[in-house]
Amino acid sequence: MPIIQAHSGLLPRANDSFECKTDGAADFYGFGVRLGIYFAWANAYIANTLLPSEIAGASDTNNIFLLVILIAMIKCSANGMLTSIDGLVLMHLSGGFLFGTLSIWGYRTRQYFDNGPQGIRFFGGFGTHSRLVVSLMISAFGLWFWMFGVTDGLVHPGTEEEIVEDPNPPECATLYTFMFAKVRADGGIRIFYTIMCIGCIVYYGIKLLASSIAAWARLGKMLHLYRERRWAETTRLHFATGFKYGENHFSMAPLAQPCLLTLLDGTRRVHP
Repeated sequence: MPIIQAHSGLLPRANDSFECKTDGAADFYGFGVRLGIYFAWANAYIANTLLPSEIAGASDTNNIFLLVILIAMIKCSANGMLTSIDGLVLMHLSGGFLFGTLSIWGYRTRQYFDNGPQGIRFFGGFGTHSRLVVSLMISAFGLWFWMFGVTDGLVHPGTEEEIVEDPNPPECATLYTFMFAKVRADGGIRIFYTIMCIGCIVYYGIKLLASSIAAWARLGKMLHLYRERRWAETTRLHFATGFKYGENHFSMAPLAQPCLLTLLDGTRRVHP
């Protein structure tokens, strides 16, 4: 059974340390799962910076992993299988995708570096919009998690609501995360993550609204060409952005910082 070891610092466990067990850790984020996610991140980073021809495949791989995490969190939180610590780790892994390697419209990729604002023309198809929808849903679940999940929305190890053969000690009921120091997940850090999730929902929501308007415009253009019987013309819309590469990199850089914070969750280490 996977064990989550919690101790007061980075030194070996002291005599007053304790162990918190979770049955779903191996399935949610076991070593094999995390290894696949880390390789997907590395693959996407290499593709985004060096191999434009592989950007689409790497983005699809990242999106599939993110979709699987989303389905697992929604389904298991609904039937009581997802504990608070499991949800915390999965949210951190999701943040690694959103703020690290997943690119919806091609920003932070080689295409944008080589082609400037016109690099966006390589994006805008089904893959782009599927990544947009998944990112919006992850952000919405994250808002629920940080507002309700860390308090009473999910099962907390070490409490009476946990039904296992070998119960955890009461100390496991307190959930910690990392923000330059060991902090309680149900403390003030919730405000920061809640604001981040709201910002992501607004950002992705506006993009989805704009994409829906563009899809409606393309449908209208398609019907117009059909009535005119102009079969040789395409209905694909051409997008453009006013940002240059340096301006875009400067504007996106602050969004990459929370990724580092979420991936440095060193207060509890998982050993499958």
